[in-house]
Amino acid sequence: MTKFKFLIPIFYIFSFSCSDSNLNVQIVRHSSELLTCDKIFADNLKAIEERNEILLQTGAIDTTDEQQPIKSAIVTINKIEIALTLQNSTTTNSETIETYKGHGYDLTLIFKTTIGQYNKLVYIGKFTIKNSTSKREFEIEGKNCVL
Repeated sequence: MTKFKFLIPIFYIFSFSCSDSNLNVQIVRHSSELLTCDKIFADNLKAIEERNEILLQTGAIDTTDEQQPIKSAIVTINKIEIALTLQNSTTTNSETIETYKGHGYDLTLIFKTTIGQYNKLVYIGKFTIKNSTSKREFEIEGKNCVL
């Protein structure tokens, strides 16, 4: 019986380490068709401009003619686009904090606006996404969507 006392904790550690509770945020190569894009974010501007990578996009979803467009963020997790609705937005000391919620996820986007090359706006910051079991944080750079 003493041999099994050591196996039980090992079994629990193994079973929890194999669970798929991690947030698998994925890079996409195009803006979502659901969203009228405002800003796109990736690891850095080079990833956006040279490799067409997008980790997070913000903008508005136009649902009906009777309702105003809904300010939203879209992130792709496990190959599924997750639309999150803007809950709050504040700007203090040139830092903007936006919080989004939806489908069991909470996302906080924090960025500062600067002027980049050719006098274009550049956004530098981070976003954190979490659900009931996991949390991930990304350092990001972004720019306005160009249509």
